[in-house]
Amino acid sequence: MYKYETHLHTMETSRCGYVRAADQVKIYKDLGYTGICVTDHLHSLYLSLMDCHDNWHACMDRWLYGYRLAKEAGEKCGLEVILGMELRFPENESDYLIYGIDEKWVYDHPFIDRMDHQSFFDTYGKEVLIIHAHPYRNCDEVFHTCVHGLEIANCNPRHPSRNELALKLAQENPRLYRTVGSDAHRPGDEGRAAVCFERPVHNSHEYAAAIESGAYHLWCPEYDKIVKESEKNV
Repeated sequence: MYKYETHLHTMETSRCGYVRAADQVKIYKDLGYTGICVTDHLHSLYLSLMDCHDNWHACMDRWLYGYRLAKEAGEKCGLEVILGMELRFPENESDYLIYGIDEKWVYDHPFIDRMDHQSFFDTYGKEVLIIHAHPYRNCDEVFHTCVHGLEIANCNPRHPSRNELALKLAQENPRLYRTVGSDAHRPGDEGRAAVCFERPVHNSHEYAAAIESGAYHLWCPEYDKIVKESEKNV
């Protein structure tokens, strides 16, 4: 089986990240992972703190920096590095993991952070894979009709993600894909969860297609009970 981290941040791009991109790559390579999805934060507050202001292309040059460093390090050591993002809209504190993208897509879709969840889903739901990250961490209302899947187990040790509520929502909506993620920000966060495939995936489009095929299983020792419960109605 081929093991992938689905939720990871770099110090170079995410202001809450404490591990350099190249170090994340080395750690995951040493842990035996096949690849990682770099899902650095993208929302209006982050962009407002950059010196690019309303220049989307310049902001994306800056935003992609952590991913590009990770990609370079991955190519040297043989770890697949996949582009994703953790997107937040102004309306609330919900976060969405976006896959099925590449650098061109990022540059060609300016100011998606200024949209709302419904508009984004209506506009891009057929282009990208949208997974609700830690659905109940900061919110009690989850817009599950505007996503393709749920992160049913978020393993960040510093946040009350209320994963049992995410599981319940997934069970009530079996059409939704289920994923797990370490949500790695700091040393020690790494390698707590993985999505495993029978074949390797090499980029974000292949990752999204593999999730949509349903040919994967979840690995998350800390929340093994949630994973097993989730598998009962899939």
